[in-house]
Amino acid sequence: MNESTQAVSKGPGWGIAWGILTIVLGLVAMSTPLVSGLAVTVLIGYVLLAAGIAMLIFAFQAPSLGKVILKLLFATLTVVAGLAVVSQPGLALTQFTWLVGIVFVVDGVMGFIVAWNVKPTNGWGWMTANALITLALGVMILKGWPATSLVVIGVLVGVRLLFAGLAMLTIGTVSRRVAASPGDS
Repeated sequence: MNESTQAVSKGPGWGIAWGILTIVLGLVAMSTPLVSGLAVTVLIGYVLLAAGIAMLIFAFQAPSLGKVILKLLFATLTVVAGLAVVSQPGLALTQFTWLVGIVFVVDGVMGFIVAWNVKPTNGWGWMTANALITLALGVMILKGWPATSLVVIGVLVGVRLLFAGLAMLTIGTVSRRVAASPGDS
């Protein structure tokens, strides 16, 4: 086996390993949705805080005093938002859940409009089904809000991780088969 074949055959192993790890993390997130939801919320808070600090530092590079003041105000607002999220993650999680519900409703309505505008193109039925499911999820989230705040974000993160892990696992497995098959050369 030459060097390039060895390198290709090692890559799929890592893809499979990361896929399995991501699947496990997705299952953990779904089994502890409040913890994972709060973790995501706190992470968002720290990201806002870091972004606000970066914006404060770079605000002084603006070409005019008016722009400096405007950038300082926006940077301060971002820092305050980050601090608010980090200091009150439960309240922030509740608000994020409400926003997710609104986004799902709007996305569902817009998806339905797009699907019906492309009718009878292939796939318009699937687009319609996706739009209706998204709309229904949004309505369910909003109807159960604020109680749904305890689980929605965590479950969505878990489902996302689960499917990302399955995709990595599948790609790694297929890559391993391709690397193991005899070449056409």
